[in-house]
Amino acid sequence: MADNARPVPTTLQGFASGDESDLNVVAPWAGPVVDEATGALREPLRGRHLIATSVGWPKPGHEPRAIALNEAILKDLYVRPGLLAVTLAISEKNFNSTRSLSIWTDEEALNGFLMSEAHLAAARHVRELMFDWEGANWESTETLVLPTFDDAKARLDAARKPGPSEFESPDH
Repeated sequence: MADNARPVPTTLQGFASGDESDLNVVAPWAGPVVDEATGALREPLRGRHLIATSVGWPKPGHEPRAIALNEAILKDLYVRPGLLAVTLAISEKNFNSTRSLSIWTDEEALNGFLMSEAHLAAARHVRELMFDWEGANWESTETLVLPTFDDAKARLDAARKPGPSEFESPDH
């Protein structure tokens, strides 16, 4: 709605600092460590595990292709070995920013997903489909409550390099 009323940011920082006050969880936490009734952890996660997050800002007009690629990713993601929990959210106010937050047993499990056929197929089209994108992951040895998208945004802010985006989309 508001996308046409304001200019599209020209930098990753511009997208990342956008208003996400309407961030809507479109897929609540799910996975083997999540209590379906409460949406919380069944019990604290102790021992090393990995938390990962990503966000992208999709370009309008590419929805059918993006939806097909995302459906393939999600079909694989929810049954991926090593996935402990995942949640997804979208902010229409911030150029339909699409956020993911997940917990994995280890880096090998996360990399298995990142190198999966479905994920690589989408990655090959990311410059065509997205204004910009970023991701980060971090190791944890104890997780008492599920991380929030605010936690994820803070991690991305800390990891983001100053200057122009490495994404370098020609549409910027």
